[in-house]
Amino acid sequence: MPVKTARNLLEKYWKGGLPIDPKKIAALEGLSVESCPSFAAKNISGELVPSGESAVIRYNPTDSAKRQRFTIAHELGHYVLGHGHAFRDPSSHFSMSYYDPREVDANQFAAEILMPEMAVNVLVKQRKIMDVNELARIFDVSVNAMSYRLKRLGIL
Repeated sequence: MPVKTARNLLEKYWKGGLPIDPKKIAALEGLSVESCPSFAAKNISGELVPSGESAVIRYNPTDSAKRQRFTIAHELGHYVLGHGHAFRDPSSHFSMSYYDPREVDANQFAAEILMPEMAVNVLVKQRKIMDVNELARIFDVSVNAMSYRLKRLGIL
């Protein structure tokens, strides 16, 4: 379900360029995205807060730019997957060893938004780009996130 939901959102908004901007997709869905400097002291990466009929995604501006992108995509996932609005996600929730089903779904959603399977396959299978560092650069994600995605897709 999270992957299909992400693909539907990409189909609606993505024009095919890389890297994909999760902040832009969130805005097109009617969400506000803002930095929240107080998150640094609390070890919080992101939060989804209700705002009328929509929501606000807040992220930690001291996280790396790549982490911020993932956080925004992850919180967008919570929103479109209907998980509700009261999430506060510490960095540990973005780990693959964290097993709350809603967090796992939001992580899978974020991976598909930032590194769509179709785009990964085009780069790897058609353009023969196998260097994980280069793929991470193209998708503007961490090398760890790219490696994990390639493993989940059965490429590595």
